[in-house]
Amino acid sequence: MESQQTQLFCKLLSQTDINVRLSVPMESFGAFEFAEGEFKVDFKAIDIEEKPWRFRLSKRENDVHPKPVLSAGWRAYVQKKRLRKGDKLLLHVERKEKEKRYRIRALRKAFTLWGSDIWVDVEKSKKDV
Repeated sequence: MESQQTQLFCKLLSQTDINVRLSVPMESFGAFEFAEGEFKVDFKAIDIEEKPWRFRLSKRENDVHPKPVLSAGWRAYVQKKRLRKGDKLLLHVERKEKEKRYRIRALRKAFTLWGSDIWVDVEKSKKDV
């Protein structure tokens, strides 16, 4: 069976995303499986260099609007990738049979060409600096 990849979200990073925690769009919330009564779930995401990163997705305990955030593991990722405000983050989920795997990718705007922004992986932008 072939694997299916779905983009969970694409987000321009804010200063709060960089300095504190990543606010996760609600549309992607259903891709994570919380145990009954739990308000956090740990998961692993693989970056473009095939390096695994461990993250924790948390939600508010007693609220109609859970406002999910990436907390644990997120700041280490930000620091290692040297992310900054305005960078773009993509999170995908790959499904193959019953297996689920997350992929994370950080992009930086390289330049604008004919009115379109050109984005490159932050790993590639660091090598050229």
